[in-house]
Amino acid sequence: GADVEEYVVNEAESYRELLESGDFNGEGQPALRLHTDAVPLFEAYFLESQSEKALDEHVWLKSGGFLVIEETEACVVIDVNTGKAAGRGDLQKTILKTNLEAAEEAAKQMRLRNLSGIIIIDFIDMQTDDHRNRVIESLEEALSKDRVKTNVNGFTQLGLVEMTRKRTRESLEHVLCDECPTCQGRGRVKTVETVCYEIMREIIRV
Repeated sequence: GADVEEYVVNEAESYRELLESGDFNGEGQPALRLHTDAVPLFEAYFLESQSEKALDEHVWLKSGGFLVIEETEACVVIDVNTGKAAGRGDLQKTILKTNLEAAEEAAKQMRLRNLSGIIIIDFIDMQTDDHRNRVIESLEEALSKDRVKTNVNGFTQLGLVEMTRKRTRESLEHVLCDECPTCQGRGRVKTVETVCYEIMREIIRV
């Protein structure tokens, strides 16, 4: 894309093939560079730590608020919370500021994590249509930078923002992660007490 200045690869054969394609290093084209340093490519460009952050459920905002991002089979849910920002001055102004920042960050996280399909954003409740409209405008402006097709349907009657993002490939979570063998992807395990009662019932049944 236009915002990419340089591509770095760490494999000589791939570098030669890409170089021969003629799509790099020309006028107005991003540069192509072969990484030959002793330091691994991921470590050199901090990609490993960034990919770890891209898997975190919580994403902190500068204002002190945070997002909770959860992928499910049906849709992606992004929940916005005031967090540390709560209680600072005018509550409605704090909520608006947090929601505006959250809209921009949510769009960024969609691109970073390659989230797609139906996406529900639960912004902090706002009292005025003006504030809601400003948040929608902020979200749409942030999404305009996305090369993947998106469609924002606005706020529902429950105050949730409903949108879609075209599926192009698997999300980062699905590429880098596997299902937990203990909870089967539910994110919850049974308590010790529950397991004990199940064992007792099974013993009695047998």
